[in-house]
Amino acid sequence: MASRGRKPLLKPVDTWLDYQILFTGYLEAMNRAPQTIRTYGVAFEQLREFVQPRGVLSPMYVTRDDMIAWLRYLPAAKPEGRGLAPASVAQRFRSIQAFFKYMVNIEGMSASPLEKLSQPKVPESLVPVIDASTLQVLMDSLKGTSLEDRRDRAIVSLFIDTGARLSEIAGVKVGDVNMDGQEVTLLGKGRKVRQVAFVKPTKMDLQRYLMQRRQHVAADEEAFFLGRRGGLKSSGIHQMLTRRCDAAGVPRIHAHQFRHSYAHYYLLSGGTEGDLMRDTGWTTRAMVDRYGRSAGAARAKAAHPAHSPRQLVR
Repeated sequence: MASRGRKPLLKPVDTWLDYQILFTGYLEAMNRAPQTIRTYGVAFEQLREFVQPRGVLSPMYVTRDDMIAWLRYLPAAKPEGRGLAPASVAQRFRSIQAFFKYMVNIEGMSASPLEKLSQPKVPESLVPVIDASTLQVLMDSLKGTSLEDRRDRAIVSLFIDTGARLSEIAGVKVGDVNMDGQEVTLLGKGRKVRQVAFVKPTKMDLQRYLMQRRQHVAADEEAFFLGRRGGLKSSGIHQMLTRRCDAAGVPRIHAHQFRHSYAHYYLLSGGTEGDLMRDTGWTTRAMVDRYGRSAGAARAKAAHPAHSPRQLVR
């Protein structure tokens, strides 16, 4: 006979999937970008895979010690760890930090296990600027007349001309390109929309691609850049860049190098920081410093003769 007043024991249940569904639904309701949701999902899965074997059946029971162990595990070399780069570890930290903030504010968790834990530091690495001769060789290699040739040249033109992110280029829709106004609408981080101008050579590349695009079997799709099966995704653009650089005989270019290079050449030519921030969608002056730093010495050297006080005396 059960003791009077004793509460029935609850069977331990694994609730990781339940909270993942709830968190994903919350992010969607907050209109977070699909890529952001995927990024958070990767971090969530990696944390779950790490702590479940340790007997942690719910995010509610994750402890500070669990998080410290996980943050040590992520950068450790395989097979003891995941072998992630410092920037990736910091990104995982931010993603899980957002998840536990949700757990505290929405699901009633008493406190985040990340409370008073600092984000792992990321050593600064300078992204190399693409020199003009490399850009010229790459563009010279993209003079074919096939649909794929015209598409790839138009993509590279937009990267060079706008400094747009990879996800922004992949997300361009037919209605986003204003050929008459020479302007493209981009959906950036935080789902912020901005219009960025492009120059006449880019307009010509886009126009030649559009002429060929009309013949594509998926021409009715809203995605501006089309692959074989429809809209070209970020991964497809990344693969295209690798393939085209190899074919042109130039060092492989990562899409984000175009963004760093755009900032450098924009400032080198005398563009203002305010206009650069508007074009790139940056909201803080710190981003100008970060993206312009890799070739800052070259810009300072070029500007020196015009500003040196030695020019004032004979």
